[in-house]
Amino acid sequence: MRRRMLDNRTWIAAMVFIAALGTPAAAAAGPTEPVVVLAGSSAAAAAAVTAAGGSVDHDLPVIGGVAAHLPARLAHVAAPHTFASLPGVTVVPDAPMHLTAAGFAPTSSTPQFGALHTDPAWGDEAGEGVGVALVDTGVAQVPALAGHVVNAADFSGENDGVDHYGHGTFMAGLIATAAPAADIVSIKVAGRDGSTSLGQVLAGIDWAVEHADEHDLRVLNLSFGADLPVAWRADPLSAAVEAAWASGITVVTSSGNDGPGTVTTPGRDPWVLTVGATDVHGTVSTADDTVPSFSGSGRVPPFGLKPEVVAPGVDVVSVRAPGSYLDTAYPAARIGDDGFRGSGTSMATALTSGAAAVVTWAHPDATPDDVKGALVAGGDRLAGAWSRAVDVQAAVAVDADEWDQRLPVAGGRDDDERTGMPWMATRWSATRWSATRWSATRWSATRWSATRWSATRWSATRWSATRWSATRWSGTRWSGTRWSGTRWSAAEWG
Repeated sequence: MRRRMLDNRTWIAAMVFIAALGTPAAAAAGPTEPVVVLAGSSAAAAAAVTAAGGSVDHDLPVIGGVAAHLPARLAHVAAPHTFASLPGVTVVPDAPMHLTAAGFAPTSSTPQFGALHTDPAWGDEAGEGVGVALVDTGVAQVPALAGHVVNAADFSGENDGVDHYGHGTFMAGLIATAAPAADIVSIKVAGRDGSTSLGQVLAGIDWAVEHADEHDLRVLNLSFGADLPVAWRADPLSAAVEAAWASGITVVTSSGNDGPGTVTTPGRDPWVLTVGATDVHGTVSTADDTVPSFSGSGRVPPFGLKPEVVAPGVDVVSVRAPGSYLDTAYPAARIGDDGFRGSGTSMATALTSGAAAVVTWAHPDATPDDVKGALVAGGDRLAGAWSRAVDVQAAVAVDADEWDQRLPVAGGRDDDERTGMPWMATRWSATRWSATRWSATRWSATRWSATRWSATRWSATRWSATRWSATRWSGTRWSGTRWSGTRWSAAEWG
């Protein structure tokens, strides 16, 4: 009954919205502009757009809205405002979004995977059973990613799922190496020139949420950013990523490449895990790590500082998409036949998505709050930075009692009361946040028990001098034999 009353109110508000913009006949003539309209439900938003003389591009049920085109005159009047006099109706421009890669150039080799401190004992099983949704430029069919990727959906308009730009393939390579057994589900939202829009990205996130069970999606990688001229609480991207978070998907997104004092959306949303970049200076130790000048960071009210974590993002090596835009535009960035090198918070985000998949694999019952809390609490502190460098082994070992208690959580800490998610009350009903989903069992003592984090798992033997000996990091270990063939041979990355 409450939901029905809510839908009625938003429907009425949408009709008032139509009247405020003008009559359909007056609006129909002339050029149109892309917008996103939120009205509590896709049906109400679509009705408002149609009656105002516009057209609907994509239904976005996960945020109760649509991506659409409105007549230019009305779009200019409406966007980027929210209407205080029209409760439940928001119109924002369908702004362009940009990939968060800072550049592609050959400089020096980076031990990016060693710097994440993954555990070689996990082998090729790390991430098994965990689906990672990659909302990007698609993924090329290359041998290095064979068996890792499902090209699932395409909202770019090219309708082929193929990466003609080169960014998505690069990100997929990073995720696959950090979590080699994870399933990467490619959701293409940008075409051969790398451009996309708010509406296309929203459609991709919506698809991931709606198909999460089908593909076991537990992590969502967003190496995108935008500067939307709306407040965080009126940001449809925040609505979308909070919807994904509420449905059990850990959202990992970039802080952007505009430097200190700036954080792009959706990275400014307080619930998602936002990632900045580090320069590891050619070592696996974090002692000499620094944050490059391009990495976005800043204070995001009401919950504090972003990004929460940082990961390698300078001179990062991954998979090349032959013939793609980046491949042809930056030939000097090629490494051997199959490798490519680049920098940016995109790269750091993809590596962290792989780390999130490993934490989820190690703890299948983990909620997004769990995964975020573990990665933050397990991260290494960097000199002169509030963000912590991702340490996968430490994150897997973190006890819930050691989480950074400043982090906002969707499930509450001391009781079952939900805290703060602005979109929750209207779009995430008691059923969605049911007792079953966030049950005592899910948060039980068993979950973080002494057995799970036993002395055996993290014994003195595991961290012995032998394990981290000079022999382990010798030329033999990292020889062409170990990383042979399609994996990471000397020929590939030479």
